[in-house]
Amino acid sequence: MKILVFCAHADDEVIGLGGTIRKFADAGADIRLIHFSAGAEGYASPEEKETICATRAAEVKKVCRILGISSYRNFNLLDWSITADNSTYRLVIEEIRSFQPDAVFTHLESDYRDHKNVSIAVAEGHFHASLACAMEAAPVWKNVPLYHFEVIKLMPEPELIVDISGTMSAKLEAMEVYASQTGVVGGADQMLESRAAMRGQSIGVLYGEALIRNRMRPRKITDLNTLLEM
Repeated sequence: MKILVFCAHADDEVIGLGGTIRKFADAGADIRLIHFSAGAEGYASPEEKETICATRAAEVKKVCRILGISSYRNFNLLDWSITADNSTYRLVIEEIRSFQPDAVFTHLESDYRDHKNVSIAVAEGHFHASLACAMEAAPVWKNVPLYHFEVIKLMPEPELIVDISGTMSAKLEAMEVYASQTGVVGGADQMLESRAAMRGQSIGVLYGEALIRNRMRPRKITDLNTLLEM
């Protein structure tokens, strides 16, 4: 089982999917994390400006260990300069075709521009990664499920809630590692726990994380019993 996660910045993966990532790791999955930005604008004081990227890179290494993430890459793009264009689209296709995941996860197309553009680039790249007409030099990879998670704005109508009651402690521990962002994103710990409790309550468990499946390509149904599954 191979899981590929695309995020704009370090900490997005914890806020949106930390418990689910750890749950996949506990099930033996090979997990790859991709960040689009090095996080150069994520400093709380001018004194941190020259060192914030190195600080955040060190934090990511610790978070990968906590969540069980096997491999990591940062595209090292600039905040507010992340685009949904030919360059990022091709980066996504390259990662999908080289890693060959069984499922892909990324932002919901909401929040501010960086998150929105990552969501768009991943959705388009994911759609074309299985088509021979895109990036002919790279071998295609089969179409696999793509899921979107919430980071800042709440998902209006979640399609799926993952029970993370058993991995919530890892999610909180990982968020604590991102200490450099405490002064930038205030109240993140409070938001993490309250949102997870709200999502968990909706399915009768302690904690949950919300997902919605991308429908750019329809799901094929051959067995009608699939339509009867909850």
